[in-house]
Amino acid sequence: MRTLPCGRGRCPQRVKNASLLASNETGKGPRETHDKALAERKQEASWLRSRANAIANARLVVFGASFAMLVAVAWAHLPSYAWLGVVGLVGTFGALVVIHARVHGELEHKLAAQRFHEQAIARMDGKWRAFPSTGEGWAVATHAYAGDLDIFGRASLFQLVDTTSTRFGEEVLAGWLSGNEPLEDVDDEAFFAAVRARQKAVLDLAPRMRLREELSAVGSLIEQGKPDPRPFVMWAAQSNAPRLPGALRIVGVILPAITVSTAIGASVGVVPRLAFVLAFTLSAAVLVALAARISPILNAASSKENALSRYASMLALLENETFEADALAQLQALLKESGAIATREMASLSTIVSFLDARNNGAFRFLIGPIFMWELWCALALDNWRARAGKAALGWFRALAELEALASLAGFCFERPDHTFPELVREPVFETTALGHPLIDAEKRVPNDVAMAGPGHALVVTGSNMSGKSTLLRAIGTNVVLANAGAPVCATYMRLGRVRIATSMRVSDSLEEGTSRFYAELKKLKFVLEMAKKQATRSAGASTATLLFLLDEILHGTNTRERLIGARAILRELVLLGAMGAVSTHDLGLGDLESEMPDRVRNVHFEEQVEGDVMTFDYRLRQGIVQSSNALRLMKIVGIDLATS
Repeated sequence: MRTLPCGRGRCPQRVKNASLLASNETGKGPRETHDKALAERKQEASWLRSRANAIANARLVVFGASFAMLVAVAWAHLPSYAWLGVVGLVGTFGALVVIHARVHGELEHKLAAQRFHEQAIARMDGKWRAFPSTGEGWAVATHAYAGDLDIFGRASLFQLVDTTSTRFGEEVLAGWLSGNEPLEDVDDEAFFAAVRARQKAVLDLAPRMRLREELSAVGSLIEQGKPDPRPFVMWAAQSNAPRLPGALRIVGVILPAITVSTAIGASVGVVPRLAFVLAFTLSAAVLVALAARISPILNAASSKENALSRYASMLALLENETFEADALAQLQALLKESGAIATREMASLSTIVSFLDARNNGAFRFLIGPIFMWELWCALALDNWRARAGKAALGWFRALAELEALASLAGFCFERPDHTFPELVREPVFETTALGHPLIDAEKRVPNDVAMAGPGHALVVTGSNMSGKSTLLRAIGTNVVLANAGAPVCATYMRLGRVRIATSMRVSDSLEEGTSRFYAELKKLKFVLEMAKKQATRSAGASTATLLFLLDEILHGTNTRERLIGARAILRELVLLGAMGAVSTHDLGLGDLESEMPDRVRNVHFEEQVEGDVMTFDYRLRQGIVQSSNALRLMKIVGIDLATS
């Protein structure tokens, strides 16, 4: 546990994470809370489904009655007032259509909310590896650590954490987990302030399960996949784009007036029908002439009415909530940049787009549209909206994206009551108690205490095959990624300074580049060394972040003698450059560095337990160099004949 930074008017308090806060409020743990909410949503969905079916049956009955009444009026010579019955039945049918659509929309919403809780339960049950959102599109082969630490891809940290519904939200979360964000270059004061602000925001959002449920449910109904509002936002942000001439409003009034007047006059014989044809043709010709000016505006917003209305609903969730965390209050402030309420502006835009999309009907597009200069008026309305509120739209969607990313971390926090928030300190240190790998299911995870005193310190991790060396290194790195993102970590305690991660763990050759596996590893090690040198030569006033290196089975692509010489040289240089980290190796000779540099290098190890031909591992970290190996024993167990002549 840790002492949280003071909140608004609150004294420091010791808590593990927001799961404990939620438990205090509901009297239930995260699993019970989700189970209860899921049962409620299923019950609500069942009731709505029954109601929708009943309305559908009623529609069928009313339609049949309408048809029967119409036939009776036409063939049975009923009194003329029987037409009132036909009108009444048709009106009832129309009302039932509207009600059915509304109930069906509510049903879809409840089913989406149901999926939110089902996925939360799946995450807690370790069944999250089948989720479709893997973040693979954000993976970069040359990234300093993402590939080695399983940040993106199948069975990745992103797949476990992500609950975003939009491309913007996914991008923000991916940036936090990969370190590709402005925080990489800010000074220490700003870095710690930003990460602590995220921690408070995550703590604030975690117990607000209903808000996170609504955000996920509404977002998932926008469209298939994760929509990217970027094209619309880029159009809206062009507030300095040339405006449509005001004279077009006069054209938009005069031409429809002439066309409608000639249509009425022609129908009563006051003017020849040719007058209407000429007026209609003139209106159509003007629209064609204006197409180059108004089409880009129309195309940017057309066919987005449903998405825009749902974005407005998502923004309303942020707008209407009362938050304690300053970071969330700042997101709310972004919604007021245009001088008007964001949801009101989005509702106004949604109305304009719904009018615009009426042109998708062929008869409307080619007959009614030209008569009333429909497209011109829609373009003018969109032009006015962009000038008034478009510049603020980017801020709205940025706020929504950050809310989604924070809600993802908050869900991770809520569902992991055994995790804790790290204590962020200015000293370059890494200290943890009961550190585990967050991607390993809780019942299989074995925690270990791990500590590195700071710059110029390293752990040499030795051990048998499959004993846990690589998992330890990944646990260190993955938890630092979570800590820097503002999320809780898989430990009972963590004290962490500002660090940047660089790894060399997974290495493969490349036929396309003609690169051997060993040469590929050398390139990664060179990158790590260059980062360490850059950190060592940082200018005064620059970030004091320490490089945290994680090197797995260093230089295992060459012979034992050269591997040991090279590994010793690389580790010595990293330590002398002021980096800190851990190196796993099978070369026990690398452990001699502890005696040569006792204040900088420390040996730790994992070992196996053997009873007869049965080998087991307890994955417990021990001090010193491992005293056993298991390669030959494993070969024998799998049936490889070791007999020699």
